[in-house]
Amino acid sequence: MASTSDNTTTSIIKNDRIGRARYRSGYKAEVLAAYQKSGMSGPAFAQQCGIKYPTFASWTSKDKATRDLPLSQQSGQSFLIAEFANPSSAEGLRVDLPGGGSTHVATPDEARLLGILLKALA
Repeated sequence: MASTSDNTTTSIIKNDRIGRARYRSGYKAEVLAAYQKSGMSGPAFAQQCGIKYPTFASWTSKDKATRDLPLSQQSGQSFLIAEFANPSSAEGLRVDLPGGGSTHVATPDEARLLGILLKALA
């Protein structure tokens, strides 16, 4: 895990004053992806990669916390403002969600209900 195909080590950025290794974020992502596919225990996988287990456990914890965030916080978008140009229009409003879902609301009351639902899901 610590070397690339041309045999140059690219995972460690530097060691700090007290000897702790600093790893590149790309290497961390590569290690975490390999760990998820490996089926191995955390301590065994960390040992195989030559990473101290507390360091590896910190990476997995941060990765899990990031994946568990609501979609709005992952993408940096926290709200969406939508207005009906003509509330009596039969066209309504189509809302496409980041996960691929969509819905159609025809009245401001339906839009408020949709807002409540989306807030509860976040």
